[in-house]
Amino acid sequence: MSRASTANVSRLFELTDDEAITLRRIAFSEAEVRSLRRGDVDRLLKLRLIAEAKNSLVLTISGKEHFDSLPRSIFAAKLYQRNGW
Repeated sequence: MSRASTANVSRLFELTDDEAITLRRIAFSEAEVRSLRRGDVDRLLKLRLIAEAKNSLVLTISGKEHFDSLPRSIFAAKLYQRNGW
């Protein structure tokens, strides 16, 4: 996927910081459904960024594109080996 297509996704709608965190938590399967903010989940479902699976939530194709367009943490950058470390 190109940067241009992910840029178009992010212009369609804006997520609050809490919604973006919830989207990330779903993308990384970091939390049980019951521990996620219900309002965030409802909006992400309405925007069709996530879908309900058996006992979890998963990203849709649009959700994956939007997730890929979110800013990354400085700690998420790829680490480069130096001097055999």
